[in-house]
Amino acid sequence: MLKGVDIGGTFIKVLWEDGSREKHFIKNLKDNRERFLEKIKEIVEEGDPTGVGIAVAGFTSRSGKVFKSPNIPVLDGVDFQELFRDRDFDIVVGNDVTVASFGEWFFDHRESEVLILIAVGTGLGGGLVIGGAPFLGVCGSAMEVGHHIVQKGGYPCNCGRHGCWEAYCSSYGLQRIYAELGGETLKDYEIVERAKGGERTALSAVERFKEYLYLGLMNMVHIFNPDTLVLGGGLIESMEELLSDAGDKVRELSEDLPASCVSVHFSRAGEFLGARGALAFIKSYKTDING
Repeated sequence: MLKGVDIGGTFIKVLWEDGSREKHFIKNLKDNRERFLEKIKEIVEEGDPTGVGIAVAGFTSRSGKVFKSPNIPVLDGVDFQELFRDRDFDIVVGNDVTVASFGEWFFDHRESEVLILIAVGTGLGGGLVIGGAPFLGVCGSAMEVGHHIVQKGGYPCNCGRHGCWEAYCSSYGLQRIYAELGGETLKDYEIVERAKGGERTALSAVERFKEYLYLGLMNMVHIFNPDTLVLGGGLIESMEELLSDAGDKVRELSEDLPASCVSVHFSRAGEFLGARGALAFIKSYKTDING
């Protein structure tokens, strides 16, 4: 049986072909490279799969090597094909949001010609599917849109640059905005709950977050002219009711022609967004090699 595995900094999530789900807490291992990789191997190989798709956060090559993972540095330099060189099952590896975007097309939006997924959680990532094929770029690092600059000299980002989209639209971005507006140091989900409860500072933080989110989405519309724009990730999921104006606002900010072509959706995959994409990735690969 096939399965998809999503490697995050707090959990590794698994979605099997029969719909079974697993969630493994690994945050306590993330500073120990050897133990972290051993745990990944254990989870990937468990259950004797016939094929595994793996979604990894970070700049991941087409061959499956992670060159840099800003939010999971223990993965820097890990070559997943080498890690599983003795495997007796097929394996495909890709950037988590690129893989997840393919899952959105594969399971929910087969009619889409150009689909973009923007996923916001610990960080911000993007994925692009054109004509049913994920766009990987020459090296495999396409659509690292979280690290395009939306504010020159702006907030520091986990990648080491300043003013990245992710620096404003991410868990740590929202926390930073809230603190800057005079709020205490809180977790992102606490800020969201306070905003839903009507707290003024939290609502102001959410509005600023949305300004940057919609600015970046407008850029995506202008650059790629998609017909389908999907929003997902843990932070987006928790904020969905606060983002009910997303479609209207993005179209309002965008030029009339590309705005007339795009529809905005929220992912239905929930926290298994990456794992579902990884499952779609290996299912497609197996279909291709088997004709």
